[in-house]
Amino acid sequence: MTALAKLEKGQFVEFVKRPAPAPKPEAQCHYMLRLHPNFEMKAERQLHERDIDAYVPKEKRSVPSVWTRRVLRPVPMFSGIMFIPDYHADLVRLKSIADGIGGYVRNGDGEPMKVSLFWMEKIRRFELRVAEDGPPRRFKQGDRAKVRSGAFENWEFKVYRLDSHYRLAALIEIMGREVEVMFDEDQLEAV
Repeated sequence: MTALAKLEKGQFVEFVKRPAPAPKPEAQCHYMLRLHPNFEMKAERQLHERDIDAYVPKEKRSVPSVWTRRVLRPVPMFSGIMFIPDYHADLVRLKSIADGIGGYVRNGDGEPMKVSLFWMEKIRRFELRVAEDGPPRRFKQGDRAKVRSGAFENWEFKVYRLDSHYRLAALIEIMGREVEVMFDEDQLEAV
């Protein structure tokens, strides 16, 4: 009697091993794709699901969330641009897989713009450097600032304190007393 004859229906034998993925060729260059507004992250996600090496450089930016809270969220560094390696640069296939792809960015001769490996490495290093430092702060403690809009429009003050949510506290003199007021960096301009 063989080993298969002893098995019963529904009995677990072992996991089925997936075939190993074929090795990807080495890219000679990358092409720049034009994307519709605000489709960068979605198109990149859809292409990654189909195992296509799309690259959208991202940075963390403080964006409004709920009420007065701000959160750091990844946003594209270059609006409407995606990089595709040359071995995946079939525009018809890419458009059928992902939403928001407009076409190639073209140079003056009408040819798709190629980005060399040297420049791709520089873009990746720039993205890493920005990610390490975080979004730049517009103000530091002791700077003079002016309110752009709101109840305190055109009031000038000295920055008293900064917090990690990109808010700052100002000491504003009202009726002979100093009052602490919180502002977002977007509400202010430097004096």
